[in-house]
Amino acid sequence: MDGRTVPVRSSGRLRPSLLTPFVFANEDVGWMLTRLQKIYFGMARLGPSMMLDMISLATALFYYSLQDLPGIYTGISLATSYLVIAAAQLGFGHLSDRTVTRWGRRKPYVMVGAPLMAISFLLVFTPHWFVSPTDTFGLFIYATVTLSVFKMFYGMVTTPFQSWMPELTEPEERPSVSSWQNVANFLAFIVGTIATSLLAGLSTGWGLPPEILMIIFVMMAIEIIGFIPPLAFLHREGKFIPQPSLRKDLSIALQNRDFVGWLVAQGLLSVGFAMITSMAFPYVNDYLRFGMVDLLIFGLELLGVVFTFFLIWMWGIRRFGKRRTLQASMALAVVVLPFTAFVTTKTLGFVVIALVAAAVAGYYLFPYIIYADFAHKDELITGEGRAGIYTGFPSIPLNICQAASAALMGVILDLPEILEVPGHPGEYVSLGYQLWGPISALFILLAVIVLQWVDLDPDFNALAQLHAQGPEDETEEAADFSFEG
Repeated sequence: MDGRTVPVRSSGRLRPSLLTPFVFANEDVGWMLTRLQKIYFGMARLGPSMMLDMISLATALFYYSLQDLPGIYTGISLATSYLVIAAAQLGFGHLSDRTVTRWGRRKPYVMVGAPLMAISFLLVFTPHWFVSPTDTFGLFIYATVTLSVFKMFYGMVTTPFQSWMPELTEPEERPSVSSWQNVANFLAFIVGTIATSLLAGLSTGWGLPPEILMIIFVMMAIEIIGFIPPLAFLHREGKFIPQPSLRKDLSIALQNRDFVGWLVAQGLLSVGFAMITSMAFPYVNDYLRFGMVDLLIFGLELLGVVFTFFLIWMWGIRRFGKRRTLQASMALAVVVLPFTAFVTTKTLGFVVIALVAAAVAGYYLFPYIIYADFAHKDELITGEGRAGIYTGFPSIPLNICQAASAALMGVILDLPEILEVPGHPGEYVSLGYQLWGPISALFILLAVIVLQWVDLDPDFNALAQLHAQGPEDETEEAADFSFEG
C-alpha cells in the first residue's frame, strides 16, 4: 500500500513546522496537510476565480451593452471560448498526469501559465488599444481571440492545479480544503461583482474606465502571487502512470455510472447557470435601468445572499449529503427563474435576483468536492492516479453545454426589440430579457431530475477496506463496485 488508504489525524504530540510539506501522521496510514497548507492551497484559487468571475459576469455587459457588439457576435465569441477551454482542460489535465520534470507533474503548467493568463485577462477588456470603435467585425474577432486565449491559459493553470488536490489530501481533509477554495471563490465573487458593478456604472461607451483598469492590474498581481506558496512548499504527488493512454483512462473513468450521470447533470446545469451569470448584469443595466447606487446595492445584495446560502448549503451537505442538498438548491432556481419574465420594478428585480443568487451559491459549492471524490474512488479501486482526467474530462461536456448556452444567449439578445423598459415609455429592448429566466429554469429542472439517479456520496471506508485486502482479493471483489457507487 502507498500509505494513503486509511488516513487518520496526527496526534497532538506531533507538531511539525507550518512550512513542512506534510504532516506524516503515521508511517502506515498517510500524510496530512497542516492548516496553513490547506489555507494557501485553497486560497490560490482567488486570483483565477476573480478573473473568471469577471469574465463570466462582465463579458456580455462589456461587449454587448457597452461596446455595441451585436448579440449574435457576442454569443459566438463566448461560445468559441468555451470550446477552447474544453480542449485545454482535457488536454492539460491528461498531460499533467503524464509529465515528468524536476519540479513534478503539475507545477510546470502553473508556473508558465499563471503570468500568461494574467496578461490575456487584461487584453480581454482593452479592445480600444487595438481596434477602431467603428470596426464591428474587427471587435468581434478581437473578442473571440482574447476570450479564447484567456480560457486556454485558465485551463492550463487550474486543471493541473486542481488535479493536485486528491493527491495532496485524504477524503476527510477535502471538505476543509474545499471550504478554503470556497472562501477564495466567495472573495473572488465579491471582487468580480463589485468590479462589474463599477464597470456598468462608470462606463460611458467605448473604452475602459481607468478605475477598472487599476482593478484589473490588482487582480493580475493577486493571481500570480497566490500560486507562490503552494508551488514553493507543497511537493507530494500521486502515482505516476508511465505509459500515456488517454483512451484507457477515459474508458476506465466512463465505466463509472455516477460519474457519467454527474456529467449529464452538470452539463444541463451549466446551460442554465452560464446564461444566468452572463445575463444578470445586462438585465439590470439595460432592462431595469439600475443607476450607480442601484448597481452597488445590487452587488452587495448578491454578496450577502451568496455568503448566507454558502453556509446553508454547507450545513445541508453535512446533514443530508451532497446530492439532496444540490437538488434542493437547484429546485430553488427552478421555482424563481420564471418570475424574471414578470419583473416590472427595481424592487421586484432585487428580490428575484437575490433568490437566484441563493441557487448560484449551491451550484458553485459542489464541483471541487465531487471531482476529488471521483478521482479518489478511482485510485482506491485501480491503484492508479487519474485526477487529471477526472478534473479535465468534465470540461468537454461542460463547456460544450456552456458554448450552446452562450450561442443561445446571443440569439435571445438579438430577438426583436419590442419589450418596453419599465418606467421608460417609448424605450424598448430585446424580447430576450423576458425569456432568459424561464429558458434557464427548464435546463436546471432537467438536471434536478437526472441527479435523482446519481450517487454523489460514495462510501470511502468500504472502498478503503477493499483496497486494504491486497491485490488478489481486491481483483476478485472490485467488480462489485464497478464504478457504480
